Amino acid sequence: MNLGEKILGMFIDLPLTDKERIFFVNREKELRKMENTGRFMHSSIYGIAGETGSGKTTLFNLMEFPDKEIQKISISISEKETKEVIIADLLHKLCDKVLREKRFSDSRHYAKETMDFLEQEEIKSRQRSIKVGKIVEGGSKWSAQAMARYNLSSIKNRLEKLVHLLTSKGKIVLCVDEIDKERQKDVIIILDSLKEILKSKNLLSFIALPQVMYKEYTMDRYRFFKEENLENILKDIIPVEKMKDDDIKEMLNKRTRTFPGVLPLNVKDLLIEFADGNSREALLLCQNAILSKEIGRTYTEKDFILTVGEIKNEMEKFIEAWVDSLKLSAREGQILKIISDKAVLSRAEFLRLVLKKSKIPRSTLNKTIESLLEKKVLLKEKRNSYQIDRKVKLHYKYFFW
Repeated sequence: MNLGEKILGMFIDLPLTDKERIFFVNREKELRKMENTGRFMHSSIYGIAGETGSGKTTLFNLMEFPDKEIQKISISISEKETKEVIIADLLHKLCDKVLREKRFSDSRHYAKETMDFLEQEEIKSRQRSIKVGKIVEGGSKWSAQAMARYNLSSIKNRLEKLVHLLTSKGKIVLCVDEIDKERQKDVIIILDSLKEILKSKNLLSFIALPQVMYKEYTMDRYRFFKEENLENILKDIIPVEKMKDDDIKEMLNKRTRTFPGVLPLNVKDLLIEFADGNSREALLLCQNAILSKEIGRTYTEKDFILTVGEIKNEMEKFIEAWVDSLKLSAREGQILKIISDKAVLSRAEFLRLVLKKSKIPRSTLNKTIESLLEKKVLLKEKRNSYQIDRKVKLHYKYFFW
C-alpha cells in the first residue's frame, strides 16, 4: 500500500470489525446492553435505532458472548419489494451463512435443499414474467406479475424449520441489518412480516432501524390495544444517539494517529462542526477534499495536508444541496438568518428576537415556526427550546450572502 492509499484509508468509512476495535468511540454502553440482552433474553425482537452512519453495523460486528453455546448470525436484507421477497431474502441469506460456516454443519443438508428450492422458484418466476409480458401491455402490470415470485406459506414454513434446526443446538442471536435504509412505513411492514418467525424459542433478534422509529416506539407505549403498534412487534428499542463533539474529535485523533499532520487543529474543528454528531459525515468530507487535491507524480505527506478552504469547498456542496432540498420560503429564510448565530433559544426568546428584528406578525410567526419544525430545520429541544439544524446553521454562517 503506497503513502496516498494509507492516508486516504484513514478516512474510509466502513463498519468496524474486531481488528479495528481501536477506533471504537463512545458506543460502549450500547454494546454492553446488546451483549447482555443477547445473553440473558429469549424469544424477543429488539430494535437498534440510529441515523445512517451512527455505527449500528459496527455494534453488530463487535458484539461478543462469553457463552460458547450462543451463536451470532449477522444478515443484511437487500431485497424488499414484497413480503414474500423479504422473507425469501432472509431465508436465502440464512442458508448461505449455514453453508459457509462449519459451526452449522448439522443444518447444512436442509440449507442446501432450501437454496435449491429458492433458485428453482426464481427460475419459474422469470419464466412466468416473460409469458405475462408477451400478453399484458403496460409496465405496472408487468412489475406486479414479475414480483409475485413465491408462495408466502411455503417460504415461512422453510424459514421456520431452518430456525428450529439452528436453535435446537443452542441459542442464536440474529442481527438483521440494512432495514434502516427503508421508509418508516415499509419498515413496519417488514417487521410485521417477520415477527412470527423471529419470536421463535431460543432465538433473540436485533433489527437495525431508522432513528425516527425510536420516537415512534416510545409513543406507541401509550396507544394500547392497537395491532399496528411497534410495541406489539418489538420487546424494546436500544437507541444509538448522535456522538458528542468530543467523541468526533477523539475518533478523528484515533484515525489520524499515523499521519496527524494531515488534519491541522482548525480543520479538525470545522469537521466537528459539520459532522453534527455523525462520524461518517466528517470522514466523507475528508475523503472528498483529498480526492479533489492536485497531487503530482511524486508526493510526500505534506501534499495531503487539508486546509480550511478545501474543507469549506466540500462543505458548500453538501450544505447547498441540503438547503435547496428544504424549499425554504423567503419568510422562513429571514427568520433563520435572524437566529442563526444563537445556539439554543427558548420559545419566548425566539419570539422576542424575531419580532424585534422583523415586521412579521406574531400569528404568522407562530405558523412559520410550525412549518420549520415540520421540515426539521428547527429542532425542538427539552424545556420548550429550539435550535437550528447544524447544516442550515452553517449555511448562514459560511455561505449565505
